[in-house]
Amino acid sequence: MELTLESALSPGGMVGHLSYLLLVISMMMRSMTWLRLLVIASAFVAIAYDTIWLKDPVGVFWESLLVTVNIVQIAREWFIERRARFSVEEMQFVNARLSSLSKADARRFLNMGAWINGPTGAVLTTENQDVDLLVYLVKGRVDIFLNDKLVGACGPGNFVGEMSVLGHRPASATAIVAEPSRYWMIPSQRLRTLQISDPVLAGAVETGIARDLRTKIISHNEAHSKSAKSAQGFYG
Repeated sequence: MELTLESALSPGGMVGHLSYLLLVISMMMRSMTWLRLLVIASAFVAIAYDTIWLKDPVGVFWESLLVTVNIVQIAREWFIERRARFSVEEMQFVNARLSSLSKADARRFLNMGAWINGPTGAVLTTENQDVDLLVYLVKGRVDIFLNDKLVGACGPGNFVGEMSVLGHRPASATAIVAEPSRYWMIPSQRLRTLQISDPVLAGAVETGIARDLRTKIISHNEAHSKSAKSAQGFYG
């Protein structure tokens, strides 16, 4: 094919453009599966272009290899996804806060932490001290103290220590287990490392934390509203 504007806009040229367009679009995908599928589609179009118009066996070989590698990777990811298993409490965690992750990634993330049966009185964070663990509570209650004064509580579905871990700053309050509780925890340093090594996975976790913060804010506002109404009724 000649290097002219006419050849670039010919039917063969448009097929070549389509191959590269699909490749560019694949780079915009957040899902690895969709990225691989678009790369495969791009490679198939390129194979047709190399075979029919360019008569290029080298291009056909490498594009065919690209298709093979991506098909193998998709099959591998599908197999890992099928093998992922979760307990009831793990599924509650995943559905509530990690729903944007694939099962394989959720399983990998959960394996980075550990499940703990926390006794009453266990201290999870201490005011003005570094936070060593990010905690997700599935059962029980954790009381929050500020200047030794009870200011709130976290229950099932809440993270504990999330703002300090993500913000790389000391705890703004003390968190103490108020009753026998069950929670998952991950070392804060491991989570910070994840932000660098796997930003997509870390981003999904941060999204789950944002959902929890939204829930906490709504609950706080509702409690404040009820308290104000009760005071108005008392004095009214």
